Amino acid sequence: MIRSSPPANGVTLMKGMPPDRLPVVVKELTPADLARLLPVMQGDFRSRVVGMLSEAQLIGVAAKLPPDAAVAVLRALPAERLVPLAGRLPAAVATALYDTLPAKVQPDVLSRMDPRQAQAAVAPHYERAVADALARANAEVLIPHSGPAGILLVPLFGGRVAVAPRHGDDGRVAVRDAEEAAYHHRANAALAITDVPVAEEVRAYCAQARRDGRTLDTAFWGSDRHDSTLKRALVGLFR
Repeated sequence: MIRSSPPANGVTLMKGMPPDRLPVVVKELTPADLARLLPVMQGDFRSRVVGMLSEAQLIGVAAKLPPDAAVAVLRALPAERLVPLAGRLPAAVATALYDTLPAKVQPDVLSRMDPRQAQAAVAPHYERAVADALARANAEVLIPHSGPAGILLVPLFGGRVAVAPRHGDDGRVAVRDAEEAAYHHRANAALAITDVPVAEEVRAYCAQARRDGRTLDTAFWGSDRHDSTLKRALVGLFR
């Protein structure tokens, strides 16, 4: 009856079950069933049902729902159940989930993800933090709607700088992305920003690029303590 009823009616049927029967029924629900029912459940009842789901059911329903809806379901879990799931969730769900978690839980969640998934989860935070740092340096920050992802554009001295903030990178990815973005957006200069010390070969590449007439450099930014370093690097592009 639950499977053949509209979602709201199915939830009403579940609510009317004796307490000892509900876990038996929940155990038999497929991810497709749950993807229909969970979004229309409210408050404590949804938390109660989510708490009864197996890991396989949770992962399956996360794959069936849009990322935001999946996160709303998963957030009902206590941290000790949520953290072990992180590495097995669809990448888009894991990223969206990371954004909503308390800071004290985030490192544990990242440690369960594969490196690419973890990088995808952290990258938007780092990009926003760099944009905020540029704004504190009185730079205008534009976010383009086309071209490479995670790029910032900074109008400066009558030109534009393509800025590529890349978390966990030693400059290899950031410099490539900054150059591609500068070409795509017809910027006058490119700046790669990382929170990892830049590799020597990357520094050498940038130095050679400047000798060849391409305005390209790197900068380290890890927190607001490095705001002045970032500002100097931005202005230094045009010296």
